[in-house]
Amino acid sequence: MKKIKMLTIFALLMLIFQVGFATENKTPIPVVVKSKIVNDPALKSSIVKIFTVANEPDFSEPWSSHVSEFSGSGCIIGKELILTNAHVVTNATYVEVLKNGEVKRYEAEVLNIDHEADLAIITLKNKEFFKDTKSLEIGDLPELQTEVNVYGFPMGGDTLSITKGVVSRIEHQSYVNSGNTLLAIQIDAAINPGNSGGPALSDGKMVGLVMQGASYGENMGYIIPTSVINHFLEDIKDKHYDGYPYIGMMTQSLESPVMKDMYGLKESGYGILVNKTIPNSPASKVLKTGDIIVAIEKYKVFSNQKIEFRDKEFTDFYYVLDQYQVGDSVEVTIIRDAKEMKVLLTLDKKANDVLLVKQREPESRPTYFIYGGLVFVPGITEYGVPTKFYNFYPDENREELVIMQRVLSSSLTKGYNYGGLGVIDSVNGKKFKNFKEFVSILERSSEKFIVLEDEDHFQMVLNRQDVVENQQSILEKYDIKYSKSKDIRSLEPALKIAENN
Repeated sequence: MKKIKMLTIFALLMLIFQVGFATENKTPIPVVVKSKIVNDPALKSSIVKIFTVANEPDFSEPWSSHVSEFSGSGCIIGKELILTNAHVVTNATYVEVLKNGEVKRYEAEVLNIDHEADLAIITLKNKEFFKDTKSLEIGDLPELQTEVNVYGFPMGGDTLSITKGVVSRIEHQSYVNSGNTLLAIQIDAAINPGNSGGPALSDGKMVGLVMQGASYGENMGYIIPTSVINHFLEDIKDKHYDGYPYIGMMTQSLESPVMKDMYGLKESGYGILVNKTIPNSPASKVLKTGDIIVAIEKYKVFSNQKIEFRDKEFTDFYYVLDQYQVGDSVEVTIIRDAKEMKVLLTLDKKANDVLLVKQREPESRPTYFIYGGLVFVPGITEYGVPTKFYNFYPDENREELVIMQRVLSSSLTKGYNYGGLGVIDSVNGKKFKNFKEFVSILERSSEKFIVLEDEDHFQMVLNRQDVVENQQSILEKYDIKYSKSKDIRSLEPALKIAENN
């Protein structure tokens, strides 16, 4: 009996000890904010499947393209408007939409595309499609641990799929479609091919649009937050897409105590250093190298280049600038020469207005020019421009790069098959400002030899008369219809070699 009592007392003491230990070391358990699946037939009929036939360019062979067929998802968000991902309808030649619960497809047309944020708006030619549908209400940025329901048509099925996930992270991420870095929501729902463009709903409101899955983790995907969606919708109110403004500055964290001391910040947790401003950019007009940015509008900029966009939630300071449209102005608080001041930054430039290496204009076909078996293209990101040129900027002497992309082997290019230029600097010693001027110099030349030279003075030489006589046979050998892309063929006056095409 005494032994039983002793064991009972020991057990009670152990229980008290465990409870006390747990109380002192307890970790708050995240509370999942539940979201109900709204069984509204009109709402479900507003989630659509999109079928796309696309004529996609081949940047390795810019004279050619290939036809692809694929599908994605979308949702009705306004009067006769459907929101989806840009990559669902990029280069589309024919688009059809299927309403959930029906079998008839309706022909659609693309109205606006935002490749930077991977968003697009399409509409239907037959407005009867929108009968008995309901426009989704666009909600706010969800809280962490909010449960969301992802709607769409993954893996080729024609029946609406609904999966659940929880918001696990909100911060800037690289968007696969463009490479741009914007705010994104990470969720733990399965996202598969075909889900793209489908909405993520919480209590019947859209809190994001499915964008991409993560190849490096299971049941991990990203959705585009409503703040990014609203930026796009505001942008296209005038039926023209402008995109995101380009600030044009390079900055550095100021987490080093020594650097803080040198710049007079002491123990402050705020402030980032402006290392450089890009010529002709908005930043270059009001900021200087050595300025310390401590706030943008009402947001303090922390020394690790983050801002607190919600209580205890942080992301890249560009979050603030991403809220503005091209042409807007934003107030920036800086420290210059140990004095705090406010400056007004006018966001009147886009990246292609400022950078030498440019992004391809949405939906444009590749530009190219073939001369004697040498293939030339302009310096845009899709062609893989040498890295060092991303730090170059246009000036009065050069507005655009010209790249010698590849060599079509023939008797004219013998000896050049395994070598090649990168960026062309001159033709017979003549400089040029852009790709069209480069083409004009080549085709108007009357000299016996054409000498192409790069910035390191590496040369490739062609006999001009051999080019004139053999250009057409080279094109036929490689089954190429035109030596020039359509935009270059339209140049006037007609150039000498054009009669051979």
